[in-house]
Amino acid sequence: MTRQSIELLHQELSRRSFFKRTLQAAGIGLCWDRFADKLLAQTSTTDPLAVFSAIGNVVVPVDQDPGWATFDPGISDYGLNVFAKQVLLGGNDLVFQGLLGTLQALNDVPPLIGFAPSPFLGMSEALQAQYIGNIISGQFEGYGLQDILFLAAFVGLFSARAVFFSNYPNHLATPGAEFQVRQPSKVKTGWDIIGFKGPVGPDEEKQLRDRYFDVAVLPGMDPNNPYI
Repeated sequence: MTRQSIELLHQELSRRSFFKRTLQAAGIGLCWDRFADKLLAQTSTTDPLAVFSAIGNVVVPVDQDPGWATFDPGISDYGLNVFAKQVLLGGNDLVFQGLLGTLQALNDVPPLIGFAPSPFLGMSEALQAQYIGNIISGQFEGYGLQDILFLAAFVGLFSARAVFFSNYPNHLATPGAEFQVRQPSKVKTGWDIIGFKGPVGPDEEKQLRDRYFDVAVLPGMDPNNPYI
């Protein structure tokens, strides 16, 4: 990982509207200058995928319903190497290396700042949840690490929720099918938990077409306007 990869990660994410108010490029650079030799070097032995998996467990714990751990390790591999890398970061490998470095930093930071005697992966689940919550709420500004930690935590949280509630592992569409049919699952998926019935089927489509056939169109909106 290099400072360039971290800065590119910031640029890649902050250009998207939901990141614009949360990241400061100056903070990224200052953190690198202060901690790169101790924390963000290539010598870290932390597995970024294990950190991402632990964040997923914080976001979607197993309780009365299945959670992230129910579908691990497949869901973590998909969430990091497909959703985060390809969907969020557009497949940019250098930027992705920056993300992996921030995940390593998120794990390695706690002993350095006295938050906990062990890294993130060695904490209890309750302490892990507290640590992630503190990062999201900006509690580490005074250490010069907030922006680095926030990148890792926010991408982890966002990706985990997006993947789990996209109905993983039944999330991929059937290529070429006119209608997508949800396959029955012995284990509750994200859609089952939130009560989502799934894509529109042929019967529902016919009902919708019949319901809105010849419906009156309210004035004020031109459907031929290319700007709407």
